[in-house]
Amino acid sequence: MRRDVLLYLSGPISPKNGFSIETNVASALRVFLECLKLGIPAFCPHLSAIFPSSHLEITYATWMDYDYAIIDRCTDVLMLAGWQNSFGAQKEMAYAQRHNKPIFYSLDDFAQQWPAPQPEDEATEHIK
Repeated sequence: MRRDVLLYLSGPISPKNGFSIETNVASALRVFLECLKLGIPAFCPHLSAIFPSSHLEITYATWMDYDYAIIDRCTDVLMLAGWQNSFGAQKEMAYAQRHNKPIFYSLDDFAQQWPAPQPEDEATEHIK
């Protein structure tokens, strides 16, 4: 697993244009798992929405502020399918641009920018 990058996954969560929260979360989760397979650590805010009723007490502004705090810690941002139709994803992209975070529109483009990680001895030491 890479130690030099942390990828923020930005895309729709709220139901819109015929897509439910569950559909949006499932779509983001597929990308998140693909990142892990490629050795790319990623933050997927969609995983906070797995149980939509559990976060009704948190305001939208608080969620966005939380996302910005995480973007600050990430090296890059990946815009997921449908981001153009998501007000939150558009705000995340604008925030990332203002803070000079590289923005990618496909995982393939990101992976080409960052060569595959080399195996690390310390990652397997604890298994022995």
